[in-house]
Amino acid sequence: MMILADIGGTNIRLAVVQDQPAAQLELVETLSCQSCPTIEDMLASYQARHNIQAESLVLAVAAEMQGDDVTITNNSWQFQGVSAARSCGVSRYMLINDFVAQALAQADLLMPHSSAPYPSGPDEAGARHLIRAGVAQPQTPLLVSGPGTGLGVAALVPAGDHLTVIEGEGGHVSFAARNETERNILDALQKRWGHVSAERVVSGPGLESIYHIITGDSGRTAAEIGVAALAGPGPDRQAVDILLTAFATVLANAALNFGAGAGIVIAGGIVPKLRDLVPKSGFFDRLGDHGRRSRFLNDLPLYLSVDPYAGCRGGIVAANTVALSHRWRVTS
Repeated sequence: MMILADIGGTNIRLAVVQDQPAAQLELVETLSCQSCPTIEDMLASYQARHNIQAESLVLAVAAEMQGDDVTITNNSWQFQGVSAARSCGVSRYMLINDFVAQALAQADLLMPHSSAPYPSGPDEAGARHLIRAGVAQPQTPLLVSGPGTGLGVAALVPAGDHLTVIEGEGGHVSFAARNETERNILDALQKRWGHVSAERVVSGPGLESIYHIITGDSGRTAAEIGVAALAGPGPDRQAVDILLTAFATVLANAALNFGAGAGIVIAGGIVPKLRDLVPKSGFFDRLGDHGRRSRFLNDLPLYLSVDPYAGCRGGIVAANTVALSHRWRVTS
């Protein structure tokens, strides 16, 4: 048995699988990271509730992977992978970035007929939707990106009969303002932060910052802004439109950097909730408004991942991906 943990800035999603690689998630839970002081306490509590005896652990974490030490960018948890593994009593563990797992959950888009251990496709469960048809270029990378508490970016890359993942910290590239409104937001955020990353704008906290800058009201949460935006026009809708068009710029830049001819999968917790606002937000126009490379961007198929447990499913794939086999560590 393997424990899967997808750890974001706000929530942790937990599951187990019995048999790999064609396994079904069991004992799935979504919990607030604030409900336990440490990841070790969280994992021990989960095991105790379900009487789990596992052999391995995959941790997909919203953090930069540097050795065994983990500092999550947008919450207070700091830990070592080996300490988390010991709390579960497992014999081996793997640490990966959360968007590596999100990308691997979409592996069937690049390897639909492979005998390798890739999922048969989340479309069967309605967990991924095609939101714009396009022409995928064979044997090219697939971009997977999306905002939540932070902004994740990864690319899934074909490598012969297998896949590899380019993991990075694309949410921390410099924010690129494209119009006067975005320049005003950039100016305001520079006064507060100095360097303004894309994540400072394209994320839940970013949505709150946008709303504060355009209205002067600092007491509204991202969830409240989203609900009001869906209800009708007003400053909440304007803030959401700004976030979505800024996100389109992030996607265009990343797709060009990776040469992501296979398309783009939008993941994360925010866009699925705001899906009905995307067509009128200016998102598609901004995505394709890129000068000499506009045709490339306009031809890309776009997908929306709405599976809350995609990170756990991607963890199963990671556990069986040749290019990530060196990430397995023995619990000492």
